[in-house]
Amino acid sequence: MWNAYDEEDLSSTILPAVVKEKLANSYYFRRSGDIQYFYKPQYTDYTADGIEHGAWYPYDSHIPLVWFGWNVKPGKTNRETYMTDIAPTVTAMLHIQMPSGCICHVITEVTQ
Repeated sequence: MWNAYDEEDLSSTILPAVVKEKLANSYYFRRSGDIQYFYKPQYTDYTADGIEHGAWYPYDSHIPLVWFGWNVKPGKTNRETYMTDIAPTVTAMLHIQMPSGCICHVITEVTQ
């Protein structure tokens, strides 16, 4: 284990901004505990039977996204996009209203 912190003290905990953001976004008060922790790079405490994308490190959170089909033009992007950008992108392609509470962005490389 690399670090542990009290959830109430996250704002005053000294961590890289990207780590703080990921930890804050993964916290849900009804299911998360009072003490949060995250692992060192390349560390796991379970067997090699499986893997999960639970770490904030790019090697664990990078997921390729491929679009194909009607009205999708060939192209690529290397900019950072998020899984939560999928719903706004689909709604833009269908020319319908964005989902309620959507705070993400359209992947413009797919819609142009």
